[in-house]
Amino acid sequence: MTEARIRIRGLRKAYGPILANDGVDLEITRGGIHAIVGENGAGKTTLVRAVYGLVEPDAGSIELDGQRVTIASPAQAIQHGIGMVHQRFQLVEPLTALENLTLGDLPHKGVFFDRPAALARARALAAELGTTMEWNRAVANLSVGARQRLEIMRLLYRKADILIFDEPTSVLTPQEADDLFRVLRRLAGQGRTIIFITHKLREVFALAEQVTVMRRGRIITTVPTKGSDPQALASLIVGEQFERPSLRGGTERGAAVIEADRLSVCDDLGALSLREATFSVHAGEIVGVAGIEGSGQRELVEALLGLRHPVGGSIRLHGQPVAGTSVWDRRKRGIAFISEDRDGEGACLPATLAENVFPLERYDPDLARGGRLRTSAIAAFARSVLTRFNVRGAAPNSPARSLSGGNLQRLVLGREIRKTPRLLLAAHPTRGVDVRGIAFIHEQLTQARADGAATLLISEELSELIELSDRLLVIFEGRIVADLPAAQATPDRLGLLMTGAA
Repeated sequence: MTEARIRIRGLRKAYGPILANDGVDLEITRGGIHAIVGENGAGKTTLVRAVYGLVEPDAGSIELDGQRVTIASPAQAIQHGIGMVHQRFQLVEPLTALENLTLGDLPHKGVFFDRPAALARARALAAELGTTMEWNRAVANLSVGARQRLEIMRLLYRKADILIFDEPTSVLTPQEADDLFRVLRRLAGQGRTIIFITHKLREVFALAEQVTVMRRGRIITTVPTKGSDPQALASLIVGEQFERPSLRGGTERGAAVIEADRLSVCDDLGALSLREATFSVHAGEIVGVAGIEGSGQRELVEALLGLRHPVGGSIRLHGQPVAGTSVWDRRKRGIAFISEDRDGEGACLPATLAENVFPLERYDPDLARGGRLRTSAIAAFARSVLTRFNVRGAAPNSPARSLSGGNLQRLVLGREIRKTPRLLLAAHPTRGVDVRGIAFIHEQLTQARADGAATLLISEELSELIELSDRLLVIFEGRIVADLPAAQATPDRLGLLMTGAA
C-alpha cells in the first residue's frame, strides 16, 4: 500500500533562538518502515515528539489518513494509534517490569488485577521479540538493555498502529537487533506504519524502504534505500563529502596500568555476575570487551572504578592494590569514566553544562579559591570544553537536559579526556551518536591511546571493537573466554564466543 498514513506540513518548532524544526514537510506511507537520519541536533526527535504529542508545534499541521488532527498529549496520540519508544527511558523505576508494562492498561478479573493474564501477555511479547525479561524485578535493578527491551514491549502491548522508535537498538546486541528487525518487518507486513530513528546506517539499509535525511531542522531529501549506499547517505547527513579517518596506529604498548587477578563481582541482587576474571590493560593500548548485554561488563567496570566491591580476587592500579580506596582516590590516580548511562550516571541533567564539567577540576585554584567558586572562570572553562569538543546547541549556563543525546555524550567525553587519563573506562561511548560524532569520538579515543592512555572499551558494536581495539576480551556468562588480537577477530567468531557456541 502506498497511501500516506502520516502527512506533515510546514511543521515549525523553536526553543528560544534555536530552531529545531524549520518548516518540515514529510509524508510517510502506510505499511512500511521509514527511517529518519541526521546529525545530533538535526531535529529528528523534536519532529517525532510532535507527532506523539510531547511537543506543541509553533506552526504547521499533522494529518492521519488525510484528516487533520490535533495531538496535544501522548494520551491523544495513543487514541490515534500512535506509540513511541523514547531514547531516554520513560519507566517508573520503583515498579516491576510487569507493572510498567501494564501501567495504564491493567487487565482485570472482576475488580481485581488479573496478574496471570498480564504475565501471560508479557511472556508472549517477550517471546515475540526473542528475548527474556525478569518480570518481577524492579526496573531500578534492570540493566540498560533490559529497560530498552521493556520500552519496546510496552509499545507492542498497547497495539499501536503507528510505531515510533527512537534509537531502539542502541543497547541491543547484534543478535537481539536482528530479532527486533524480524518483529518490525512482520508488523509492517501487517499494515502497521513504523518510523525508525537511527544513527546506524547499516540498520537503515537492513530495515527501511524509505529514508529521510534531516539537517539543521529541515528535510534535505527522502529517497528509497534501494539504489542508495551508506557513503552517499553519510555525505547527505553531514552536508559534505564524508570520509572516515584511519584509526590504526603504531603506538608502542607500555607498562600495565590496571591488572585484575581472578576478579569476582556480584550484581545488585547478590548473584555472581563476574567470575574470576584475569586480565591487564597497558599504556598505549585499547582493549575491547565483547559480550552479550548483561554478561558482567557493567559489574566489571564498576569494580575497577570503585563503585562496586569485589567478592574475590584483586585489582592493581599502577602496580598498587586498590582495595579499600574510594572512587575519588582512583580518579585522582588517573582513571576517567564514560558511563553506559549518560543520563543517569554520566551527567546531571538538571544541572548546567558548567556544573557538569567543573567537578573534576574543583581543586583548580583558577576556578575555586578560598572556598568560593569563581563563576566567570568556571563559565570560561566550560566554554573551552564545549568549543574543543564541538558541543552544539547550548551555553555554559544551559541545563544539560537541553542537549541532544550526541551532544551530551561529547560533553561527557570532553570532561573525562580533556587531560589525557592514565586509564579510560569507556562503556558504550558512541551509543546514540551520529556518524560525524562517532568518527570524532573514535579519533579522540585513538589520540588518547597515542598519548599513552590505557583504555578499556565496552561496546555492543562488534565492528567498532574490531576497528578500534588492539586486543579483545570476550566475556560469556561472567567469564572471560578469550583474549585475542583484534586482527584475528571477525564478527562471526566473536558472536560464537559471546554466545558460548565456540
